[in-house]
Amino acid sequence: MAKRGSSRKNGIVVAKEIRALIEANNDIRGPEVMLALREKFPRETFNDKSCQVSYANIRNQMGLSRTLKRKPIAAKGKRGRPVGRPAGPWRQASASAADMTVHLGILQAAKSLLEHCQGDATIAIQALKQLASLQME
Repeated sequence: MAKRGSSRKNGIVVAKEIRALIEANNDIRGPEVMLALREKFPRETFNDKSCQVSYANIRNQMGLSRTLKRKPIAAKGKRGRPVGRPAGPWRQASASAADMTVHLGILQAAKSLLEHCQGDATIAIQALKQLASLQME
């Protein structure tokens, strides 16, 4: 169904006029369209914003738009828990004290390491980290 002209604009369909201007000259800009409309219809007043929107929509429909399409909203990372994961703590529950078994040999080795480091635990930890990095295969 075709658009009807408004009673205020004496039957002028602004979108139809803008489309005719764009079809006549594909390189015409928005302000030039407004000037052409004001020259063609000097007694009428046009809403600049709505004419610019109509100009942009018509250019999009005609495939003349220079703007890039937006990425879909789903492409952005969503916040919150992932789908299919149960609500609750995010971290895996660490082994409780009851589940851990301590071997006497490990404790004796740790004690001798601390004695060798003169009781400084930070030096012992650094030594263990360096050892762990060397043993990576």
